[in-house]
Amino acid sequence: MAIAKHKQLKLSALVAIIIAATVSGCSSKQTQALGLRSSTVSSTPQQMSNQEICDVYVHGRNSVHTRFAVASEWNRRGLSRDYCEEKNTELFITKAVKALAGISDKKKAENTNAVKPVKPVAK
Repeated sequence: MAIAKHKQLKLSALVAIIIAATVSGCSSKQTQALGLRSSTVSSTPQQMSNQEICDVYVHGRNSVHTRFAVASEWNRRGLSRDYCEEKNTELFITKAVKALAGISDKKKAENTNAVKPVKPVAK
């Protein structure tokens, strides 16, 4: 009996590893197509990740907050549709490797309405 239970645990662990490896090779776009990112986002827009804001504002994911509140945070962070599309197609394994390597995502699309600093006048 203990041997059968041990084999079942090994089998379930193997299945979990295969599922994790398969999902890590997916992008956010692919997981949305599978229905894994279809839940309603309930955190406030200030607490949402950039990916959640992109999902709600650009890709139509449900949220308990108004579209106006999410759009306000989207503009405040200076996100763009190009940034959202890039992050939506990036693989989860790539994100994990970047996080482990300590590579930060400094490539954020500049807000076109942002005020550019004025150069000092030469004397």
